[in-house]
Amino acid sequence: MSRELLLFELGKVRQWTLSIFEGVETEDFHAVAAEFPNSLHWQLGHAATMMEQVTQELTDKNDETYQRYVKYFGYGTSPDDYDDETPAIDEIEALLKGQPSRLEDVEEEAIQQELPEEFMGMTTQEEMFGFTIMHEAMHVGKMQEMKRVMNNR
Repeated sequence: MSRELLLFELGKVRQWTLSIFEGVETEDFHAVAAEFPNSLHWQLGHAATMMEQVTQELTDKNDETYQRYVKYFGYGTSPDDYDDETPAIDEIEALLKGQPSRLEDVEEEAIQQELPEEFMGMTTQEEMFGFTIMHEAMHVGKMQEMKRVMNNR
């Protein structure tokens, strides 16, 4: 898959992700409905976390953002893990909006690099980038479902 195609797909999926913010009251981002194990806050933070891992790997800009986010939104976490340091909704939205532009200058060679270790059968940054886009799209579907449940109450 080419760099251009990955960036195109990320742009499309990210539009869907950002559309989740529309029409949601602040308190509804934090609500955990009985039908779901987590909240829109967690889902959006999780999408930002997973793409931040890819973004930092490809840009060699390893600040503390990923480590901070994975603590609250990584696999196996839940809203029960939140504390005063949990990234707020507006911070998550800003990170989601900024990630695509941070990836625009990534060279094709960086995308073709091997992962430090195999992950779920993936061995290259390209495979991980593509998987992360697909993973985000899957979570968009879950968030859309969560919004429908909230709106029908």
